Amino acid sequence: MELHREQLIFQNGERFSCLSDINGVPDFWTTLFLTTHYRGSTQETMRNISNVLVHFLLWDEMQEQPFFEKVIRIADADETAPVSQFTPPVFLSTLEARSLAYHCKIQTKVARRKQARKSENNVISMRTQLPASVVPDEVVGVKLHRQRLKVVAEFLHFIVDVGLRHYSHYAYYLDAAGKIKQLIFKQRPKRQGARATLNDPDKKAPPPEVFEEIMRIAEPSCPDNPFTDLVRDRNYLIVRVLYDTGMRVGELLQLKVLDINFAAQTISIVRRHDDPEDIWRALEPNAKTLERDLPISLELTDLLRDYVTGERRKMVSAFPASQSHGFLFVSNKSTKGQPLGVKQCPKLLLKIARDEALVAFIEQQGIKVDKLAGAHAYRHNRNNLISRIIDANNQLAREEGRVDEIISEKKEKQVRMYLMGHSDEKSAEVYNLRHTKESAEKINMALMEDEANKVRNECGKGGSELAQEELKRLIPSVLGMAYDFSDNKEEK
Repeated sequence: MELHREQLIFQNGERFSCLSDINGVPDFWTTLFLTTHYRGSTQETMRNISNVLVHFLLWDEMQEQPFFEKVIRIADADETAPVSQFTPPVFLSTLEARSLAYHCKIQTKVARRKQARKSENNVISMRTQLPASVVPDEVVGVKLHRQRLKVVAEFLHFIVDVGLRHYSHYAYYLDAAGKIKQLIFKQRPKRQGARATLNDPDKKAPPPEVFEEIMRIAEPSCPDNPFTDLVRDRNYLIVRVLYDTGMRVGELLQLKVLDINFAAQTISIVRRHDDPEDIWRALEPNAKTLERDLPISLELTDLLRDYVTGERRKMVSAFPASQSHGFLFVSNKSTKGQPLGVKQCPKLLLKIARDEALVAFIEQQGIKVDKLAGAHAYRHNRNNLISRIIDANNQLAREEGRVDEIISEKKEKQVRMYLMGHSDEKSAEVYNLRHTKESAEKINMALMEDEANKVRNECGKGGSELAQEELKRLIPSVLGMAYDFSDNKEEK
């Protein structure tokens, strides 16, 4: 039975994710599981759990008998058998657990292809099974693999717990359900170590020069602007807010006009999960972590005021009073006047990231770009700018003798956590990779220059060639860890 994920909006604004069949009827067990364990979670969490359940059901359909039917069959047989012949049941064998673990490792599209091939026929083509033609299955990351197995273990335990509660051997069945969880947990891959979480900053976002060029192209009057005249002003404002504040896209799309304090020049990030005013977007954008007030420039304040009193007012005026809303950014297309959708914003950001003028600039400047300037890249760029500003402040304070105004490392973390809305200090480490790398390179260069100067002083006149050789000799020793790490990443 083919199930699809469905997003529901209740009258009180609550969002609920469930799995339904082709007739729109919710699946019983998955809906009961989501309602019991995850109804109080965020919509994003429920969507992720729903995706895992869809992935598991693909495996379940390829078994000789679905898991629930097998459990009921075993329990019914135990009820009719004499008590003296009862033995604790095994609902999931070790072989099945290994098969399930591999299934959770592969991507869902691969699992669908396997299911389609099995449902068509059981004939195996010798040509497709030859070693030269076998292509490894595409797999997911370790983190998602572990999460899938965890959710599936909880779901199977839930089925046994609830489905067999009225049977006389329920206590034994509950023990068997616990063994299912233990068996599945044993199949989980090891966690990635601390070194595996480190990444090249270029893998996260382009360098600052690229964002400066993006801001030039996004200007409404720029001839390279890829957008139509109808949406140029709004799209520039979206890019400008992300560039100047580093807020998440979900936070930007849930902004309301009332969140802008034009007098104080601030934007308030407010958590509004299950907002009853948002009756259009089944997939609701929202603030991920902490609420906060972000300072903005006078120029950005004026741009926002002009947009609210001009373009936005025209878009929303077409709505009846019963459907009026306070969301800041609205659509200009077929859904004219409605809040901008979750999928629309990333698309417009990628459109400017793929613009021909930007591509030409990157090639002309010889800039290394491993990842496009997508929605989240603006947060990385903003964090890098915060680090540079703090360094400049501390350097100036030292030069002028204002020691009490130097921002300490602890204070820097507090500032970054507030501006970025982080609930944990470790969250900032990922966003500060570029600045950390640049600082490390400066220190390494200073060390190498110092060693080279010593060699020059010892050699005197004509020792320049020896000094260059000494610099080359120092590179592996000073940057050895960096080279080893990059080599390991390439092998992976």
